Amino acid sequence: MKKHLLVLSVVAVSTAAMISVSARTWTRASDGATIEGEFVRMKDANTVYIAREGGATVEVPLSMLSKDDQDFIKTKMVSVDSSEVIKKEAPKGETEITLSGVHLCCGGCKSSVEDAVEGIGDLDLSMTGDKITLKAKSGRDVEKALEAIAAAGFYGESDNEDVAIEAGRASDEETDSVTVSGVHLCCGKCVGAIDDVVKAVGAKEHNAEKSSSSFTIKGEGLKPSAVLAALRAEGMNGTVK
Repeated sequence: MKKHLLVLSVVAVSTAAMISVSARTWTRASDGATIEGEFVRMKDANTVYIAREGGATVEVPLSMLSKDDQDFIKTKMVSVDSSEVIKKEAPKGETEITLSGVHLCCGGCKSSVEDAVEGIGDLDLSMTGDKITLKAKSGRDVEKALEAIAAAGFYGESDNEDVAIEAGRASDEETDSVTVSGVHLCCGKCVGAIDDVVKAVGAKEHNAEKSSSSFTIKGEGLKPSAVLAALRAEGMNGTVK
């Protein structure tokens, strides 16, 4: 699977909402990994949009950024009222989307996705590499499939900004132990992806095993929101507390 630095998902952002500033180097707090880009605006109180060279805009949790970056953002902060974050209505007609970056390392992963969406409308499903393509006669059926895929422990970036897996929610308070549940862990490669999550957030250890329904990540100053973001960067999904 393609590894990410700070990039969690690519999004389309209205140019009318963009704030133009000079590009800067953004640094991940856990290990110093960097990207170049311009601050665009806040998505919400915990997430920032950064425009990369070439036009792609990515969303990054504040908790994953260095203190200097977070201090910089405070000087550019635009207040975001939660009432402004409105779920868009699903397309009524035939809808097709592709999720990219999904953790589909083996037949067990693919079988779990197939089981999750079974019985949802007149849905066409195909999987190639780390991509899942969904097509149905209504956008709502595609949304139902996305909800089922997320609940089964998978995550991917949608190529349709109106039909995508919903933003995750997790606390931004620091803790020494984070519990993760609902992640699909059918084999050693799945567990190996959790090793990468631990490294990304600067944690010390985890006790995830094959077929674990839940596991714990331990370290100093861990933020559940950062763990969820790192988990999704690996193409996985779950509940993080």
